[in-house]
Amino acid sequence: MREEERRSIIHSLVELDRPVAELEMLLAPLPWDYPKPLVRLTYDHIRSVLLRLLAENLDAKDVEEWADLVEMRDDIEFADERTQEVIHMLSTPQIHFPIDDQLAQLLLSPFSN
Repeated sequence: MREEERRSIIHSLVELDRPVAELEMLLAPLPWDYPKPLVRLTYDHIRSVLLRLLAENLDAKDVEEWADLVEMRDDIEFADERTQEVIHMLSTPQIHFPIDDQLAQLLLSPFSN
């Protein structure tokens, strides 16, 4: 697969512009290891996903699965440590906090950013 194709898939993942199941199928043949980041994940991406959760366009399982697909990829660069920490939190709600409206509101509040 060419780098441009991979970048397009990773960009769709970061933007969550397709259903999680579809992204999972597209990512299946791509190893997590990659020599360089192709896309940068920012807190704005997380904010967009959380707002979609609050609007009930996504459910908690979608958010968890999205974060899990994002978390350890070498082809995704995290904008900062906080962004990486939030992705980890969202990918492992069973050891952190349940993904619900309350958590989304907390993570969207200006005090948590």
